[in-house]
Amino acid sequence: MPYVHTSVDGGTLRGLDDTVVVSHLGVPYAADTAGPNRFRAPRPVEPWNGVRDALSFGPSAPQNNLRAGASGALGALLTRLMPRAGSPVEGAGMNEDCLHLNVWAPSGRHDDPLPVLVWLHGGGFTFGSGNEMSFHGDVLAAAGDLVVVTVTHRLGLLGFLDLRELGEPGSANAGMLDLVAALEWVQRNIRSFGGDPARVTLCGQSGGSGKVATLVGMPRARGLFARAIMMSGPFGRAHTASDAAALRARLTESAGFSSVDELRAAPLERLLQAQASALRNVAALGGGTSGRPAVLDATPGFGPAHDPEDLPLDPFGDAAADGIRDKQLLIGWTTHESTFLLAADPAFTTEMTREEAAHRIDAMAEPDGVSYADLVARFPDEPPHLLLGRRVSDLQFGGPSRRIADLAAAAAVGVWAYEFRQPTEALGGLLGATHSLDIPYVFGTVDRIPLTGRSLERHGVSRAMMRAWTSFVHQGDPGWEPWTRERTVHAFGTSYGPDLRLPREAVMNGRLERCTGGS
Repeated sequence: MPYVHTSVDGGTLRGLDDTVVVSHLGVPYAADTAGPNRFRAPRPVEPWNGVRDALSFGPSAPQNNLRAGASGALGALLTRLMPRAGSPVEGAGMNEDCLHLNVWAPSGRHDDPLPVLVWLHGGGFTFGSGNEMSFHGDVLAAAGDLVVVTVTHRLGLLGFLDLRELGEPGSANAGMLDLVAALEWVQRNIRSFGGDPARVTLCGQSGGSGKVATLVGMPRARGLFARAIMMSGPFGRAHTASDAAALRARLTESAGFSSVDELRAAPLERLLQAQASALRNVAALGGGTSGRPAVLDATPGFGPAHDPEDLPLDPFGDAAADGIRDKQLLIGWTTHESTFLLAADPAFTTEMTREEAAHRIDAMAEPDGVSYADLVARFPDEPPHLLLGRRVSDLQFGGPSRRIADLAAAAAVGVWAYEFRQPTEALGGLLGATHSLDIPYVFGTVDRIPLTGRSLERHGVSRAMMRAWTSFVHQGDPGWEPWTRERTVHAFGTSYGPDLRLPREAVMNGRLERCTGGS
């Protein structure tokens, strides 16, 4: 496999051409954030002499172990989603020199520049890495004839601890300013990889979708992308300055920090311990598993905060921010998003009775009056535990995403919505079409990610999603009717019913139903 040399504004990179895709991994887009740069806005990358290898992934951002203390079936779920280690870091290193990105482009392209998809990873604003296996860009770049970029940036307190009152103006949104720096790097350098800087699409899932939304609200990012895709992350509002300051005060007081200098000099391990302690006191996503779930409009814990310069308005508060004006938006959710976190509840099993599910669902009747009986009438072949997952998911993801689609439609060139319905038989059919399951379908990596299961149906659904995302990146239209007064939602995959069988291993009464508009 021949090496290729590519020039960027920091120097020359050595990438790899496997005759299908050219990859450049671990490319720095800004300087090391350790030492004097900790908590500060990103600084320009230090140029290098000679040729720098871009053959392996860079470090992930420092973070706590996502699997630590995982209860119920959550640990097994994470292992199937991130099979190398069961966490976003996936067994690789992490340190504060984490501002790196990865670029995949079709091999042998020398004519017109290609559109670019910039992927922002999930994990809220506290976990994750641009290096995760489910969204490696090699398959999508080749199949979609586009350039794929994945980005790693600062997380948690290193990226979002509000120290503005203590003299660090960029601290509250440092992690988002990292992403702005990455997009500016793309504008300056992506032509060297065959990409078109005028046709950049932002795409993210879960917390990555929240990052897409936040960039919509950041004035500095306005001219850095043309289209946006928000997957399973209906982020509407940033933290208020007072909430961000209160979180800082709780952390610094409990951990014994009295100044920015102490925070800057502290060992990384001590900061991560303080972060873990602070987050234990913050309501977790899906925390209302036995009663009414929280309907999230902002990310609990660390996350972007209002700032007069960096983030003056909520991206999708009472109206859509100007950053979506004259752009296209694709937004969607999965049918059973919330089973991802419900899996941490030992009472959430495939053996859940109708009475148990009804008790939980009927406690959530407000604001729309939907009852367990209503769901049974609409989805008679779906088992009780997935009816619960469906209901919580619609409150936390589907409904808020539809609200954002309504707001965006008033300003954007076009808005399209979808629902991912393809279930997985992993964990005995516990999860349905769960949160994060759609990522390998979009990137064509279903055979690499055990969470997708083994049904042959998933290949057709993956091809359909890759075609839609590719069409949106190339043309600004995924291929179905836009979200207008009719509020059209396109379906990918299958839903439970009498016409499709799961593999024999599944414990789901063996029954599914093919839905219209799908694969």
